[in-house]
Amino acid sequence: MSVYKSEQPAFMDRALQSVWTDQTLKPDQIVLIEDGPLGDGLLEVITAWKERLGERMVIHRNEVNLGLTKSLNIGLRYVTSDLIARMDSDDISDPHRFERQATFLEAHTDIDIVGGSLQEFDEENSCLNVRHYPRTNEEAMKYIMKASPLAHPTVMMRRKLFDSGLRYDERFRTNQDLALWFDALATGHKIANLQEVTIYFRRDASLYKRRNRSRAIGEFKIYMRGIYRMKGVFTLAYLYPLARLAFRLMPTTVVRWIYGSQLRNGVLQ
Repeated sequence: MSVYKSEQPAFMDRALQSVWTDQTLKPDQIVLIEDGPLGDGLLEVITAWKERLGERMVIHRNEVNLGLTKSLNIGLRYVTSDLIARMDSDDISDPHRFERQATFLEAHTDIDIVGGSLQEFDEENSCLNVRHYPRTNEEAMKYIMKASPLAHPTVMMRRKLFDSGLRYDERFRTNQDLALWFDALATGHKIANLQEVTIYFRRDASLYKRRNRSRAIGEFKIYMRGIYRMKGVFTLAYLYPLARLAFRLMPTTVVRWIYGSQLRNGVLQ
């Protein structure tokens, strides 16, 4: 988990509660990256959890803000377990998330990354859109040409994925998860998703503001690079990132409407 100064202390406290207090299978350690100087409220939350968890909570402090991509790679240095779960500092993990994902990976030794469904919520509605992702690796190989086959904050990954040399690509400050999924699939690693909801994803207005032009272009580059590695030059799959780029460059009001509508789900079937 990486946290930045703009995060709400109450949201982070709830996120940590969901990955420790609420879990039926508790983690061996929680690796937290403080990405740059934090405010007093966040530091109070972190201090309280550190006092509670002791050595189970490993904290690394970046002197300046480095961004999520570099912070995640830093966090990987501290991991001691064979399984690594990702978590954002404002979301809520389902109480059965770790148990279900660890059980799945134990039963499916050929899968290196497993995600799950995602339930969106906001301050006014606790049950917004539920996003489902491809269940099998075969489905994911097709789906990734259109959209990400995994929701980043839902995933649990085998450490051997990174022991093999893969890392979050630091050329990309955003969409680093999509680049990793392409790299994983291109090198023979397999992914899957649980049908059950694993994460309650906090959706607010800033979600759409973050979808700016530079992020859209970065995402486009990842898709073009990834499709080339997996499909070569002569493929119609390049039409999907072109359509995504056009969508990302639409006015925020249009993006918000499509993002929250059933139209988005229908296009990605």
